[in-house]
Amino acid sequence: MISADGIGPQLSRAAMAALGLALLLLTGACASPFERPAPLDDGPLRARAVTKTDDGIRVSAAVPSGGESRSIFGVDLDQRGIQSLWLEIENGSERSVYFLPTGLDPEYFAPLEVAFLYGGPFHDEGKAALAEHLEALSFDSRSPIAPGETVSGFVYANRADPSMMVQVDLIGREWSDSIGLVVPVPGTEAAQQRMAALSGLYTEADVVEIDDEPTLRTALEGLPCCAADQTGARSLPLNVVLIGKLDEWGPAFVRRNYRYAPASPWHALGRMQDLSGHKFSRWVTPQPHTLRLWLTPLRYQDKPIWVGQMSTSLGGRFAASGEGTERIEPDVDEARNDVVQDLLYSQSLSKIGFVKGVGSVRAAEPGRTPDGSSYHTDGLRAVLAFGGNAVSLAEVDFFDWERLVDHYRRQVATSEMR
Repeated sequence: MISADGIGPQLSRAAMAALGLALLLLTGACASPFERPAPLDDGPLRARAVTKTDDGIRVSAAVPSGGESRSIFGVDLDQRGIQSLWLEIENGSERSVYFLPTGLDPEYFAPLEVAFLYGGPFHDEGKAALAEHLEALSFDSRSPIAPGETVSGFVYANRADPSMMVQVDLIGREWSDSIGLVVPVPGTEAAQQRMAALSGLYTEADVVEIDDEPTLRTALEGLPCCAADQTGARSLPLNVVLIGKLDEWGPAFVRRNYRYAPASPWHALGRMQDLSGHKFSRWVTPQPHTLRLWLTPLRYQDKPIWVGQMSTSLGGRFAASGEGTERIEPDVDEARNDVVQDLLYSQSLSKIGFVKGVGSVRAAEPGRTPDGSSYHTDGLRAVLAFGGNAVSLAEVDFFDWERLVDHYRRQVATSEMR
């Protein structure tokens, strides 16, 4: 007879003990030892590493391929979306410095977290061996890097395609520095080629060099007002401008949890977006901001200029799965202002301003997009300039152009007059 608990009351204690021992032996038989890989040969990683030197500090970084990763770590990190990054820091300065991995990825993984995640198939000794192996390979960020010292190891980050926007934050006594790198991810060569093609998008005759702020303002206000759908029908306002190189502003987005991600095609400057991304989090629902960017022919003080569209899916975090993914929240300024604040907190933003874009569109008479969305806006586009170095909130400069507060007061006055 089988009871509701699944074990018959007739079974003796001896039989129960025998059954428990059998289950224990069976469970133990399913576990396996961890086979420690061969010692690391970092030669292939060094050969293709991206390197940059600043203020006496040389930083090199490379991403292992899937096969390299499995042979290095003994487990398949790709299964759980973990991307290892080989990092080497050579301190050629006269000060001791610390590396801050949070700046590289706010949701990076400690080696023991990774070991816990992948330890299931192994018995206790195997789990301990895996943890020891991953810790030995990791970059030791707890100790300072002394003058003349070189430290290398792996950081366990979230997967990024087609390149990792790496920002290496370093601090010392009364000193700090940030070094940005764009590190290709093996296996995404086609996407990398598309990104590389951006450098040849415009001929020398196409490029417009700008050196002063009045000319820059006029040029930015002369950019197209809006993106368009594939039929050419006018869509949302182009409300963001980035001034800087990809390795200057890319890591700034990553440290605020933005990642590259494909988005439905919108068009400006005669083509669909060059880059797109959205906010990302593995653990909580992020604000569903989507950014589409186009490289322009404009250059300000030898820095490329990008124009973009920032918007949020209808319903924001509370949109049901599969709903609101194309239609957008009507207040497009909210998403624009959020990305300005995000990048301020990235401490990579050197200068901020606002210029006229599409012009004011009141909520009482909203604009319409081809997909049926409505929108309203103060009509401004945010201009965000990057310098490549760490900038505190107190050090951020401003373009003396349009002021948000003036447009807000004008909107309030108009509302009160109706």
